[in-house]
Amino acid sequence: MATHGLRPLRQLGQNFLAEPALATVIAHALPKSTQEPVQEIGPGLGALTRALLTIGHTVEAFEIDQGLISWLRQSLQNEPRFQLIEGDALKTLPHHPPRSLVCGNLPYSISTPLLVQLALRSPPPATVVVTLQKEVADRYAALPRTSDYGAVSVLLQSVFQIEKIRQLPPEVFYPRPQVDSVVLRLNRHHETPTNLEPFYAFVKKGFSQRRKKLKSLLPVNLDRRAEELNPTEWRTLYESTRREI
Repeated sequence: MATHGLRPLRQLGQNFLAEPALATVIAHALPKSTQEPVQEIGPGLGALTRALLTIGHTVEAFEIDQGLISWLRQSLQNEPRFQLIEGDALKTLPHHPPRSLVCGNLPYSISTPLLVQLALRSPPPATVVVTLQKEVADRYAALPRTSDYGAVSVLLQSVFQIEKIRQLPPEVFYPRPQVDSVVLRLNRHHETPTNLEPFYAFVKKGFSQRRKKLKSLLPVNLDRRAEELNPTEWRTLYESTRREI
């Protein structure tokens, strides 16, 4: 990075994976497919990108940092299976075809909005493998009746089976973050609910005041709080209100 006048940008939450062996482990967490590109969010210095290319994937990488864009174009200019897309992934991703496989080392600031966006896609990706802060991963995989369990937990678990692949210590990143990270794999359920945007809005309203009973927040006669319902029960509750309408 120093050679090319680059430095991590705090405003983008950049922590680059600095252990090639771990990049290979993460790449192998995706199913092997040569049918369509893997969409990689935030390739950074290209550690995961190179691991994906090495095992035979084609990569569509989304990067916002102009310095890294120049570096990636230069270092991977002779790789025909690599395509770089400039811009904020949250804004540019919807303008590109949905892909079955998505991966990336996600900054804290975009992890939730990005995964929500992917879950609401039609269809959602078949497999998503991401590295993110452990506390965020815990929230996505949280069980009912816990403080981490919320509307995002319900949405993501309604669409995906969530699996923690491995925990990563701060020292495998540059610069070192203050917290541990987790590699998370999200595999789409065989039967994915439809009409997810209004469902998610319904669930968010139910969680808007966690201490209140749902009958005080939603058009339901249910004397339970939002955190007491598992994702299947949330879906059943939502469908019952639609039938009544």
